[in-house]
Amino acid sequence: MKSNDRTPGYYLFLLLRNRWFLVRTILVVMIPTVVITYLLPKQYTVTTVLMPPDIQSTPGISIGGLAAGEFAGLFSGGMGYSLPLMTTLSDVYMEILNSRTLVEQVILGTAYIDSMDLREEYDRNEQVGLYWARKQFRQHYSAETTPSGFLRVEMTTGAPWYSVDVSERVVSVLDSLNRHVIVERASSARIFLEEQTASAESLLTSSSEALQQFEEEHGIVALDSELREFMRVLADLKQRYLSLSATARAMRQGLVYGSTSSLEQLEREVSVLGGMITSLEEGSTPAEVNVRFPFSLAELPELEFRYARLKSEYDTALRLTSLLRVNLEQAKVEEAVTATTIRVLDPPSHPGWKSKPRKLYIWIEVFALTLIVLITFLLLRERAHAMRTENPEAWRRWSGLMSEIRSELTFWRRKSTRDH
Repeated sequence: MKSNDRTPGYYLFLLLRNRWFLVRTILVVMIPTVVITYLLPKQYTVTTVLMPPDIQSTPGISIGGLAAGEFAGLFSGGMGYSLPLMTTLSDVYMEILNSRTLVEQVILGTAYIDSMDLREEYDRNEQVGLYWARKQFRQHYSAETTPSGFLRVEMTTGAPWYSVDVSERVVSVLDSLNRHVIVERASSARIFLEEQTASAESLLTSSSEALQQFEEEHGIVALDSELREFMRVLADLKQRYLSLSATARAMRQGLVYGSTSSLEQLEREVSVLGGMITSLEEGSTPAEVNVRFPFSLAELPELEFRYARLKSEYDTALRLTSLLRVNLEQAKVEEAVTATTIRVLDPPSHPGWKSKPRKLYIWIEVFALTLIVLITFLLLRERAHAMRTENPEAWRRWSGLMSEIRSELTFWRRKSTRDH
């Protein structure tokens, strides 16, 4: 059969003609492969699935019933981070799960260095030992986000229960780091709220004493509904002014996280509110206030004017103090958190069966690769034979070139031997 007849029959004939060569070669390759796969150590993979983290509120961000994010454009995460756009809490958890800090804590907390026979290297040089331990650890450890937003952590070791122990340590370290960040954030919020509460209580004390002194001196001044509405609007503006002022001061001190543009926007809000309050107290109604008053404070009797200011300051301090005390207690509770912050859907457990080596897959891959190499070799050999018989001149050129290459290789080998 001619070599240029590239029909299925030609290839079948070629394989059948060299059948014993194929069988012997495949057996020579497959028998050691099967033996080696049975000698390979077994590996066990434990899979842990964590539920998406909750968005946990930060007490220091909500002040006096007003969210700083409404004015400053902040996007605070459940762990106290100011997250960039399109970043989710699952992404933050993924960064922690793949961080060097978590990996090193797991390595040092599970005798992983001993299991990888790196104890001597670690005792000789801790940093070098940790480097090799981290490299080995990352080869058998993976953390990824599922399409539905869950977190999947896989750990592979040579013993199933050790894989379980390492996986549990990963979850424990993640929870520890998360609680540390939450507690630090709550601590900053508590300090911030304590300062605010102290200022509000001081304002409440002074306004209460001033109002009590006024009532003891002049009695309660009867006010009509329009003046009561004026007092309510003025009290609301003052409450917002005090809240935003405290938030801006905390951002400058680093107690509340925010960008420079957020701080500038807050300060502009504070300036606008201050101007509105000044205008109202001086007797004019600013354009930003939706409520219109058919009177001017300058036209009111002096006692009513003084009483309105004192009463609005007292109401503002009372409302602000009450709200801040509630937020302060919440911050103290979150600072003392001891419960786990990680929700586990599938906890680490015995996998039930090994994950590696997959002997059948290895056998199929080696068999297919061997067969492809052998068929390629047979086709090349047939092509060389056909060239030698059908085109002797081309064959002589190729044969001469191959002889030249072999002689060069022989020359280099001899030269290397002489140099040695």
